[in-house]
Amino acid sequence: MTRTYSPLVNQVADNLLRQIADRTTAPVAYQSAMLNLGYVLGDALLTQIEPNPDKVCLATTVEDADFLAQGILERLEARLGSVAFACFSNHRTTPFGVDALATAPILKQYQEPADDIDVLIIVKSIISGACVVKTNLRHLIQKIQPAKILIAAPVMYEKAEASLRREFEPAITDKFQFFYLAQDSDRTPEGEVIPGIGGMIYDRLGFDGQAAKNEYVPKIVKARRARFQHSVVD
Repeated sequence: MTRTYSPLVNQVADNLLRQIADRTTAPVAYQSAMLNLGYVLGDALLTQIEPNPDKVCLATTVEDADFLAQGILERLEARLGSVAFACFSNHRTTPFGVDALATAPILKQYQEPADDIDVLIIVKSIISGACVVKTNLRHLIQKIQPAKILIAAPVMYEKAEASLRREFEPAITDKFQFFYLAQDSDRTPEGEVIPGIGGMIYDRLGFDGQAAKNEYVPKIVKARRARFQHSVVD
């Protein structure tokens, strides 16, 4: 088992990575760790956006929205002001248990107006087969054509970047920049990255499996939707 760390990792980030890899970490503490990892990644992402604050859209999954994505968004909006937000519920399936055949269709989505976006940020707690990232990215670039695509996760499988690049033409992959804190080389036969994030993200965050998380409406979505609807009425 081999884990390598990116230059973004300091002692705080290292402690947080150890906390989420620890299978005994309770859901509430795990959620807090993901929020704080969002702060770390948010600061790193800002280095590629500032000093020219472009129009930015952050896209994430329903399970990551209130934790990892919330932390990133807080950092971005504190420095850039308004950032467009998108959130997707994906149902991941792995036919015949073959990870290369996995699909992740979008069941539900929340997407704020995102015209003339310069920087698209894709956020995921872990990128392994990159199935969910691929699906959500394909959906988004049908509507927007950013100059930069920043892909951020606390942990990535070592072959995930190459796998994702194979799914898109060079005109898209030339825009990719990856931001991760740890990269792992091992996966179980079931496709779980080791040590990764300590198991299935749904369970670690306190959701009762994939079906339950797809019924969940993140607090951040409720708050932003209400704020956006109020501004439209005004």
